[in-house]
Formats: sequence, structure tokens, C-alpha cells
Amino acid sequence: MALPAPIDHTFILCDPSKEPERAAYLRKWLRDHSISPESYTMELHCYGNTLTMDTVERVYNPWVDRKPVELQRNFNSYNLKLGEISLVLNWAHAAHTAVERGYKVVMILESDVLFNDDFLEALAESMKQLEGREWDFLSLTAGAGLRPPRSPSDGNERKWFPAPYYYHTRTTDAMIFKVSMLEKIHSTLFPFAEVLDWELNYQLTLHKSRSFWLDPPILRQGSGKEYPTTL
Repeated sequence: MALPAPIDHTFILCDPSKEPERAAYLRKWLRDHSISPESYTMELHCYGNTLTMDTVERVYNPWVDRKPVELQRNFNSYNLKLGEISLVLNWAHAAHTAVERGYKVVMILESDVLFNDDFLEALAESMKQLEGREWDFLSLTAGAGLRPPRSPSDGNERKWFPAPYYYHTRTTDAMIFKVSMLEKIHSTLFPFAEVLDWELNYQLTLHKSRSFWLDPPILRQGSGKEYPTTL
């Protein structure tokens, strides 16, 4: 089976040879839920320790002009680690692949996601809520503990909330994009200046993304220590 419509494909940013515990969890979840291998790609395009200085200088520039969007800097902006640079490049490779293959909607997951027990059912129901609504970017996780404000009238119902101005991503462990938005971002991404979540905040604002956060979330960020108890 494939993941719920309208998702055409899922990119999982994980290299099983370098993250065996995380890959084992992901593979078991995919297998247990009968997800077709044709509906996802699990790989990394590059690694921090394989980047040359020529590549780094070509793709990363912390001083790049960010007009017309008001500049808001992450405190680590001026000293990104090679692993942080490679994460942006791996995300960009997935985005480029999605455009090349002609997908319309894709999900991008980082390797440390942990799925709620009802993830597939909740995702399908949540995507149906968006039928007839305009959107470009969706955040599925309460990464960094960020949750949208709820009024008493919202009750406990799972629903989509508009992302606060500029802060689109929460974190980048679980996102859904219209590929039309990925194409726009890829055209202005290089050179980038920030870690992936802050960079996407800038890019999505630049391209006037209609972004929504799902709440309550349907997955969460994990760590290697959590995987043995999850399997």
C-alpha cells in the first residue's frame, strides 16, 4: 500500500549503513504497515565528512543578503557544522528529485521520527480536511515542543492551524510539501545561510507559503536511545 493521498512519494533522509538503529525502526514500521517500497526512498545524497571546501563555499554563505524578507538570524548561523550543511544538501537533493520526477505532493522525513500508533489513519483523515483548501507546506510534528495556540472552541479535535508568520517549520523531522513550492525554494536556496529549519522559514516566507501545523501532532522526534524500546 502507499501512504495516504495526495502524497505521491516519501523521502526518508536516512542511510541504513550509518544509522542502523534508526533504519531498523523505520524498516520495521514500513514493513508492519505494508508500505510499498515504490512509494518511498530511504537514502542520503552526501555526508558532512565527504564535503569539500569548494562545495561548502559554493552552497553556504552566512552573509548572503536576505532582502526582501526581514533578516532573522539563528545564533549558530555564522558557524554551521559540516553535518548541518550536508542536511540542507540532502533535503535539496530530495526536493530536486521530486521536481524531476513530476510529483505533486511529497513527504520528507528525517531519520529520527517516531510514529504514533494511529499515524496512517490520522494522516489520511487530516489530509482529507485539506480538500478544497489552498496550502503549500504542512508540519506534522511538535518538534521543539512547539504547539499552535488553541481556543476553547477548538476542543481536542485534531485540525490544521495556520503557522505563525515567518515560523513555518517548527522542526524539519516531518514535513509535507506541494512540489510547486519545492521548485520555488530550490531556485533560491543556494547559497543558503542557516540550518535547515531556519533556512526553510526564510524560504517559505520569501515564497509566501500557505503553511499549516497539525495539532495534536501524529509523530515526534526521537533519539537513538529510544529505538530499542520502540521496536
